[in-house]
Amino acid sequence: MTNMPNDQKLAFDTEMSVTGAFTGSAQLLGTLVNEPVILIFKNQSTVSVFVADNSGSTKGTTLAIGETMTLDCRANIGIATNMGFPIGTSFFVTGTGGTGSVKVSVIYAY
Repeated sequence: MTNMPNDQKLAFDTEMSVTGAFTGSAQLLGTLVNEPVILIFKNQSTVSVFVADNSGSTKGTTLAIGETMTLDCRANIGIATNMGFPIGTSFFVTGTGGTGSVKVSVIYAY
């Protein structure tokens, strides 16, 4: 496994997950150990949550209850050989009250 931009085989990485109760503070969802080709964010909790690649609350996206968001990091990349979040990127989730979980599935190339 080389994690290079031109690699052609895909594999699932370990799914990142955080489970409520949500406290209103950012909680670590997980940290990337491979550069993703596809990221699938899933809000399986009973409240809307804010997902970000930082522990703040202004740069990210809100996922409604039950919402799933898929990011294809290799689509429409222009002249870049690869486009994605780098290895070591941490994701955080913020919600208030509620139960359930927020998960991120990662597909990477090797």
